[in-house]
Amino acid sequence: MWKENLYQPVEVLTRRHTKFPIDEHQHSFYEMVYVREGSGTFSVREEGCPIRQCRYRARSLFLIPPDTTHRFTITTCSEYVFIRFTPQYAADYLGRRIEQALGAPAGQCVVVLRPEDARTADLLFGFIETESAAPRECSNPLIQAWLNSILLLVAGHRLQEIDRQLPLSDPHPDKALYMLQYIQQQIHHPERLTCEALGEKFHLAPSYVGPYFKRHFHEELRSYIRRNRIRAAEHLLAESPLTVKEIAARLGFTDAGYLVKSFRAFHTMTPLEFRRRNRPGTPSQSDERLPRTETTVPTTAASTDPDSPDRKTSDPA
Repeated sequence: MWKENLYQPVEVLTRRHTKFPIDEHQHSFYEMVYVREGSGTFSVREEGCPIRQCRYRARSLFLIPPDTTHRFTITTCSEYVFIRFTPQYAADYLGRRIEQALGAPAGQCVVVLRPEDARTADLLFGFIETESAAPRECSNPLIQAWLNSILLLVAGHRLQEIDRQLPLSDPHPDKALYMLQYIQQQIHHPERLTCEALGEKFHLAPSYVGPYFKRHFHEELRSYIRRNRIRAAEHLLAESPLTVKEIAARLGFTDAGYLVKSFRAFHTMTPLEFRRRNRPGTPSQSDERLPRTETTVPTTAASTDPDSPDRKTSDPA
């Protein structure tokens, strides 16, 4: 059986077929399939179980986890939007809890959203298609934001299904998903991501913000924020001409040295080394050469950086 691999975090494809070109197959990644038009059958086969089939039509949505044996059979000419992403992408940008929710059993690949969420998803898929067809400098962060929004809608649906079976004490599970989305949107504004600011925004005690986040997403709030800021820095290093100092200022790091230190903790390389590897042929910029002393974190002044050890606010953990 053919098993397809993905060699980048995210890939968007639009395809139109009268006969699906691949028979029964698997992926090593997640694949979200949105049917723009057409009709046919989607089938899943699990070892030792009968083949499960369902009919699809325009606006049908599927989320196929890794290692799921499946097949599309076309009845009328069909147009699909395929969004493929790695498990690590979902874990990095959305958290372990969301990644686990997306990985439903193979027999639950069909996603049925609430009508208002389905309309939102349809618009977001349209935005992704349009942006992918005519890419520009800002396309990658836009597509990532739209994709993450769709994944949060799907994960919210899955989490509600789980909660019906294993009810949580939290009567407002949507608040947790909104907090996750808010953190992503405000990643450039660290002063909005302290425990005090998040507590005020989401009507939680500052001391409870960290435990609340961990209970829902199985990850420390501080770690999640730090990792997303590093991912934002990666994008700016690879896609923009900004210097390390400018990137540090834009992302709210205390200074370029703290960005370098945080980046090395994730990648065992400096930001400039990352830029050279991901943008071969890009000359080093003299104003980005940092003196060795800048790799230390200042300890004399308090910082609004939620990751800084000098921050005077409550520890989210």
